[in-house]
Amino acid sequence: MKWPEPLLIIILLPLYFLSCDSKPYPQVLQLADSLANTCPDSAIVLLEQFKDSASQESKEAQMYYQLLTIKARDKAYITHTSDSLILEVLHYYEKRKDKKHLPEAYYYAGRIYRDLGDAPQALEYFFKAIDVSSACMNYRLTSRIYSQIGTLYLYQEVYDKAHDVFVKAYQYDILAKDSISITYSLRDIGRTFSTLNKVDSAIYYYEKADKLADKIKNINLKRIVNSELSEYYTKLGMYQKAYQSMQIAFEQINTINLAPRYCTAARYYYHTNQLDSATYYYTQLSLMNRYSYKAEGYQGLGYIARLKGEYKKALEYLDKDLAYTDSARNIIQTETVRKINSLYNYQLKEKENNRLKDMANNQKIWNIIFISFLISLILIFAVYWQYHKRKKQEELAQQRRIKRMQEEQYNQSLACIEENRRQIKKLEQSLQSAESIKSSLNQDLLNLQKKLIEKSNEQIIAKQEFREQGISILKKSPIYHNFLEAEQGIKIKKEDWQELTHSINEAYTDFTLRLLDLYPMKTIEMQVCLLIKIGVPPTQIAYITSHTKQAITSIRKRLYKKVFNMDGSPEDWDIFISSM
Repeated sequence: MKWPEPLLIIILLPLYFLSCDSKPYPQVLQLADSLANTCPDSAIVLLEQFKDSASQESKEAQMYYQLLTIKARDKAYITHTSDSLILEVLHYYEKRKDKKHLPEAYYYAGRIYRDLGDAPQALEYFFKAIDVSSACMNYRLTSRIYSQIGTLYLYQEVYDKAHDVFVKAYQYDILAKDSISITYSLRDIGRTFSTLNKVDSAIYYYEKADKLADKIKNINLKRIVNSELSEYYTKLGMYQKAYQSMQIAFEQINTINLAPRYCTAARYYYHTNQLDSATYYYTQLSLMNRYSYKAEGYQGLGYIARLKGEYKKALEYLDKDLAYTDSARNIIQTETVRKINSLYNYQLKEKENNRLKDMANNQKIWNIIFISFLISLILIFAVYWQYHKRKKQEELAQQRRIKRMQEEQYNQSLACIEENRRQIKKLEQSLQSAESIKSSLNQDLLNLQKKLIEKSNEQIIAKQEFREQGISILKKSPIYHNFLEAEQGIKIKKEDWQELTHSINEAYTDFTLRLLDLYPMKTIEMQVCLLIKIGVPPTQIAYITSHTKQAITSIRKRLYKKVFNMDGSPEDWDIFISSM
């Protein structure tokens, strides 16, 4: 519950007047300091009201007022836009060697330079804060400093160092007995393990953070942890756990970090073949302001449209995906250049004099141009490499599917039975040899192998008989003869196609599903395959489907190319369909 600002002030102000603290600061500043940690908005209001009076206070009180103003704005997540105020505060506390306030001043200097995009300068102030904080033993502040250092390391993609400092933050959280901060640190450690591709460790720390959030009954923190955990589970294909975490993360929807949750939900529902739900979340992503989310939304919608055979829509979504991907890539390039520029400027400020600064400005421009060009080349190569890699993976996966299907067909064929019979004869000969040397152990093993092969043959024969019975039922069915004897000009109803599909799937177990596993066919392509399967000649297929014979020939040839990734004749496709 968020307390009204005037009420908080009325409640807390008497507590400060009753305290025995002898600090030389006005009580209103002490109250604002306390409010900044829990209700920063109230602290900002209080400090704004005290602004005119602050100018009449001592220099020490004025610096404390400025530090509290920075602190309250930072706690309220108001982005810092200038370093002028903190530099004045730092100069004052450094000159006085103030052991109490200097660590906090260094910490907020780091926060300010982080907002300004100067990561190296921010890190320098965070490390200074660590150096001077040992004297005051403020565990909570020390934990926050290490946490900020770790976050900057993640931003700079220095993942191994990020892990070490997050562990230190976690250790100080334990010393401070701060369960909420411990939970965040566990989550952050899990993040670093995920960036290092250490799956088991990442899941361990995420789940540990989730359990702690549950233990302290912090529902909001539990939702934050599970929002990231569900995304990680989805990436790993652990869909059941992803769903459970996603339900927790989505218990209460708010606009903060909404897009990452939509991403997770969209990917989950897409990979679990819940396309309607996936469509909803991909659509929501496409409406986001950030280009990367828009690109992912349109990409997902394109994949779904392709699965549904809506290729025109799929192309439209793909065009939008490419457009927003290009825009997002431009932003990434700009951000990358900004990071490099930040580091370069920092080094100049520390090492170069004014004369070298003027010379370096020109050199910096050429460096940026070169780096931009180099990054563009790298990105182009990365995109091409990813495309080539994905295409190769798809081809290998297709080959494995075809090989698996061929193996399954062989394992149910007469050839397999004959091969098994040859093996049985060899085993019988081996048994005779084993009997002659009276090796009972070897005889038992050979008899067991023989029984297993005989059992396998019995199963194959049973499956063949079952299949032949199913085919016999199909050939006696009215729907089979309706299509086989269909004359030119006849109009086939949708229900007839559904009945034929069902009958063929009954006779040839899951025929259409096995086809779709190889290639996501359009309706006309599937109809051609169904008619080939029951032996309808191409000419008859043409007028049943209201297409030309040349079109049917083209479809058969194209399907062979798509499935086998090589050229083949229409007859090759017919042979393949007949063998399924």
